[in-house]
Amino acid sequence: MECSTWHSNTRFGQFGMLRAHYADDPNTLVASNLALYFTAGNPADMVAPDIFVSRGVPNHNRDSYNVWEEGKVPDFALVVSRERSYRYDLGPNMEVYARIGVPEYCVCDSMDGLHFPRLQMFRLAGGEAGGYERVKGTEDKDGSLAVPSDSLGLELRLEHDLLRLWDPAAQEYLLDYIGECAAWRNERAMRIEAEQRVARLELELETLYERLRRHRQRTGRKGPSKRVSSGGIGSTSSSGR
Repeated sequence: MECSTWHSNTRFGQFGMLRAHYADDPNTLVASNLALYFTAGNPADMVAPDIFVSRGVPNHNRDSYNVWEEGKVPDFALVVSRERSYRYDLGPNMEVYARIGVPEYCVCDSMDGLHFPRLQMFRLAGGEAGGYERVKGTEDKDGSLAVPSDSLGLELRLEHDLLRLWDPAAQEYLLDYIGECAAWRNERAMRIEAEQRVARLELELETLYERLRRHRQRTGRKGPSKRVSSGGIGSTSSSGR
């Protein structure tokens, strides 16, 4: 199905952040738009959430997620909705996820101003399949929304048109691909600046050494030795006047 740039940016952004977050965990699968089959022998029983996270299963490539083979349903599913699918995602689609027992189901609406709240989290009542209860979130004065995810240990925050993930343990936002690139560029710029500063200091030290050498030649003193002693870098020694 075709999608807007907001939809694709949101989906890929969440996928990248969660993949990076669980990169060191070989038993957590983060998938995007992967076919999730929940009834053996019936390919019609399938959903494909924009994002899902399944803890306790090997993180390797697969063509589909078959519940009867994996031994469990995913722990968290995110659906990035749109105007023509919003009612379906909060109706029949959500009922399927509840029926198969996905603990948390989150819907983020891309149509600003058409559906409120735009970010909603649902959790299975009592931890068992049979129905979802909406999780209470918070809303700031600027309209930003936030909902907690027990399965992820993270908080989803919709700030205007940007869906972000907040790590309350680390007290920081997870970085998406763009954020990682920006951080890498900033780190690289700082490293280059530090290297250039060291090069300038070395050049200044060489200049000072040359001036000192010439001064000693004019005054009849022996030149300084370029060795490091207990006196520090560029310490000099002389054999007399």
